[in-house]
Amino acid sequence: MIKVIFLGIYLGILFPLADLSAQNQIVGLSIAPQVGFLLPHRSTMAHLNTGHSYGGKLSTVFQTNGTKQWHHDFLFPRIESDIFFYDLGNPEILGNAFGVQSGLYLPFFRGKSWSFGSLLGFGIAYITKTYDSEENPKNNVIGSHFNTIANLGIRVEKQFHHNSIGVEISMTHLSNGAYKLPNLGINLPFLGFNYTHFLEPLHFQKEASSKYTGLPLKTWAFYTQLIGSFKQVYPTGGNTYGVVGLTNYAQYRVKTKLIIEGGIDAIYNQSIIKNSQEDLDRINNFQIGLYAAYVLPMSKMQLMVGMGRYVINPISPSGMWYHRFGARLRFTDLLWGHFMIKSNWAKADYFEYGLTYRWK
Repeated sequence: MIKVIFLGIYLGILFPLADLSAQNQIVGLSIAPQVGFLLPHRSTMAHLNTGHSYGGKLSTVFQTNGTKQWHHDFLFPRIESDIFFYDLGNPEILGNAFGVQSGLYLPFFRGKSWSFGSLLGFGIAYITKTYDSEENPKNNVIGSHFNTIANLGIRVEKQFHHNSIGVEISMTHLSNGAYKLPNLGINLPFLGFNYTHFLEPLHFQKEASSKYTGLPLKTWAFYTQLIGSFKQVYPTGGNTYGVVGLTNYAQYRVKTKLIIEGGIDAIYNQSIIKNSQEDLDRINNFQIGLYAAYVLPMSKMQLMVGMGRYVINPISPSGMWYHRFGARLRFTDLLWGHFMIKSNWAKADYFEYGLTYRWK
């Protein structure tokens, strides 16, 4: 069941990226060796940092060529689909991680033959060693073999006729979204070198053949969204609890590459009273929150990062502030798929899986 869920997560990200890459014509192959280390973000993780982490990625890349308006809006970004392997720096306790991911290189600046920009990636990782109360009790960070992997970073790149080389600094995060404890997560800062060979010469169309699609400029749109999820709470080895949320939100398209979003969340989180030492009624599982978000619209996909604050949160097990990062995929003009990571600052709360309806 867990394998199917995590496969669904990855395909939920892969499909919109595949839709983007299908619009591109310049295909390349890339290799990116990386070196880094385990970053203990809690004092209880200090014993895990015993050496450097080594690894890398092999990628198929799709360089946008300017045929679509969003190519120009984002300075000709690149879609990348990777297989990766990482030595996590502690082979006895943490083992290794390998898997698949998809992502984007989004330039901030682009010159005649160079660029500088951000890296965004998301996928599925298999970690070879996990927590076990008898065989591996010192692994207090990961309780499951299957985890999500997220990458954020920056890259400086030099482009040639058929090739490009780049240097990148990134942060890789491994987590299962608290579906199985422990889940402190693994953070790996990496320094990497990137080499790409393109199967045809790099070229960029000066004007788009078609304009952007979606919400018209300077226009409001209103949505209703239903999400579901599940999670565990400490102590390790306990039960799994359900989460249901209903969100009403509005979007305003400022320009072709920027949407501002704001809304109200109504959440029923079954784990809240279970996480309390008191005997409380189920009404205390309800939370109401207000949030704002920054959205990047790219063809049929929207990337979103948001921050909210609870206005009703009776027990407040993780504080009053919460955050979202993830993507939505447009199935039709009125129906969207939704996948986000919800967290409380650096601590993952749960994954959100849902559907969104746009009101006419």
